[in-house]
Amino acid sequence: MMRVFALGVAAFAVGYAGLAATGSSIVLIGVFFVFAGVGIGFAETAESAAVAGLAPEELIGSAFGLLAAVQSFGNFAASAVAGVLWTLVSPRAAFAYLAAWMLLSLVTLAFVRSRSGA
Repeated sequence: MMRVFALGVAAFAVGYAGLAATGSSIVLIGVFFVFAGVGIGFAETAESAAVAGLAPEELIGSAFGLLAAVQSFGNFAASAVAGVLWTLVSPRAAFAYLAAWMLLSLVTLAFVRSRSGA
């Protein structure tokens, strides 16, 4: 489950970094959109699987509600900041910002995993 989540985060990082670095090549933009799509498929599936597998049966509905709340607030914050960067700086800056968060997430996942012995 953590491995799938980490692969999703890595795919997001590649997708966002690629979109930040690429020019106007439709082919490259398409390739990096595919990475972002793989990222969302892996990460969101792993998140849901983690909730289903780890939450106590009597709290599973609340756990999925909490996951949805965290996702929605995170999506709002990321979209707001990326939108401001896109508008005031450049689209590349917005994607670079998002890629940096994905890289930070990967480092955090690796740290947590090494501390837990998994």
